[in-house]
Amino acid sequence: MEEKNLVLTRILWLDGEEDHNKTSKDRYIYIHGTNREDLIGTPASAGCVCLRNADIIELYDIIPVGTRIEIVA
Repeated sequence: MEEKNLVLTRILWLDGEEDHNKTSKDRYIYIHGTNREDLIGTPASAGCVCLRNADIIELYDIIPVGTRIEIVA
């Protein structure tokens, strides 16, 4: 059985500003740490951006609430 991609360490909630992503927060789309760090860089999520736990902890500590970000694929 494949191990689930769990939310670990920290979560950065995303509030979309454009019509196509305004419901991001309601759909639980966010940036978070994961137990599946071996899958970083591959499409392994239902919409979230997964980071290595050490990276999301660092990012969480330096990004103020309300910071605007752009996610580019």
